[in-house]
Amino acid sequence: MHSHGCIKLIQSIINNAIILLSRGGYSAAPRRQVERLMESVRASGRYALVLSALVDQGEPSLPQALDICAQAGAPRAIVLPVFLPGDANLQIWLAKVARRWQAAQPQPAMAVTLAAGLADHPALDTALLAALTAAEAGCDVAEAPPPNWEHDPAGWSVVPEHQRHILTCRGPRCTALGADVCWQRLRDSLAEHGLRGAEERVLVAATGCLYPCNRGPVLVVYPDGVWYGDLTPELIEALVVEHLVGGTPLDAQRIVPGQAKE
Repeated sequence: MHSHGCIKLIQSIINNAIILLSRGGYSAAPRRQVERLMESVRASGRYALVLSALVDQGEPSLPQALDICAQAGAPRAIVLPVFLPGDANLQIWLAKVARRWQAAQPQPAMAVTLAAGLADHPALDTALLAALTAAEAGCDVAEAPPPNWEHDPAGWSVVPEHQRHILTCRGPRCTALGADVCWQRLRDSLAEHGLRGAEERVLVAATGCLYPCNRGPVLVVYPDGVWYGDLTPELIEALVVEHLVGGTPLDAQRIVPGQAKE
């Protein structure tokens, strides 16, 4: 009986899904680094499914990753934040995201365990000392300069000529609500309608939190001063065609400063 119970426990552990949660970035480095961590976890053979998710500036978001785990039939997903530094408020918000995800699922929903962040684990101290020891054998950067380090500074000193400036939130809350796919559609649609490229008429900037988070994904168009919320890829397309090309804002998606959503 005891042996049978141990076998069931081992099977339960193996069937767990693992989500390594990181922060996004503007280069491929964050994703590449997390991929290496995922390979290490997979090599342990302890878990049936190992994947990554991004808190911001990319996808899959945590809700999307949880969907994948549930569709794979995992009884539980263990979410481990692997970014540095940790953030206590963000940790609390991630727990809320997981609970809202569970509430939206058919019951009983997949169990979700939010682990303490890697930044708080004592094993990180050992890894830090190992990295410093390895660095002691390194050379001076003057002896091995990075490629193309003597670039023309004027290339990063000129504001591109443009007619409108769009700020689009890719912070944690908007990312969880689908901001990344909206970001991609916005860039594609602007290019399709000739608003980007050689004669760039719309300058787009990804930002952190713009407020109000409950209306995400959020973006704002300047100098028009028009705010939009509750966006989807389809609405992004309509926004480009009707507002940026046609000059008429989408009234249904507008956020009026100081006015609550009806």
